[in-house]
Amino acid sequence: MLLLIIGAFLFGSAWAAPIATNTALPLSNEEIIVREQLVIGRSSDDLTGIRRRFDRLESRTVFGYGVTSKLALFGALPLVNITRESGGMSTSEFGLGDAALFARYEVYRSDRPGRTLRIAPFVGARLPTGREGKTGDGSLDVFGGIIATVGNTQWVLDSQLRYDQNRAADGFERGDSISVESSFQYRLAPGRIGRDTKAFVFGVLELSANRYERNRVSGVSDPNSGGFQLYLTPGIQYSTQRWIADLGVKVPVINDLKGTALEPDYFVITSIRVNF
Repeated sequence: MLLLIIGAFLFGSAWAAPIATNTALPLSNEEIIVREQLVIGRSSDDLTGIRRRFDRLESRTVFGYGVTSKLALFGALPLVNITRESGGMSTSEFGLGDAALFARYEVYRSDRPGRTLRIAPFVGARLPTGREGKTGDGSLDVFGGIIATVGNTQWVLDSQLRYDQNRAADGFERGDSISVESSFQYRLAPGRIGRDTKAFVFGVLELSANRYERNRVSGVSDPNSGGFQLYLTPGIQYSTQRWIADLGVKVPVINDLKGTALEPDYFVITSIRVNF
């Protein structure tokens, strides 16, 4: 779920960015972007009369740096508070989550008046900076994929294909996953862009399809893990030339998880990002 998750660009006069996915549009040479993101998530159910709930509050700091006009480096450091409830029992954990580092490189660019198309693969690693079994998995995992972005001064479409390969730590191995995500941003205001236009409002709609393999415990497949999920994320975004603020609500449209795996109810995502 890394998401991970940063991007902003200046195209003509309008700024826009995905809320819960990535963009292929570049950072300028030596440009820095800092994003502070807050994610509130809840999963709950009633299993044979036993109430289960999992709440996660995550504050994520993301840094982006443009090494060249094509190569950008990113890092994400989460601070998490996790509460687990089952029946009358409750536990709470607070601390660093698993950090992530990744690089993105633009391999294709096609610019025309009022329109652009960019394609950029990316590769990275998730680091075991969280407490194993508490706020992190304890494993060094790798991920990679490719992003395509097409847009004009009215709208932008970002699409991403991503694969996560997870490794074992202390006998536990989270299942690998593959995801396909798209984000559509449409300028709602102002209706026309003039020389004095300073800020913009975008409507955002994102779709995310995720396939998870089963977890393994001591080499044995866990029947209560794995499956398929489809998420829809509507949102709103306010943007200027130097900063962007947004808010989105990510809700599952399809929750097809295996066995007694706890299914998510929602995620609320809000952030502000500033470029230097």
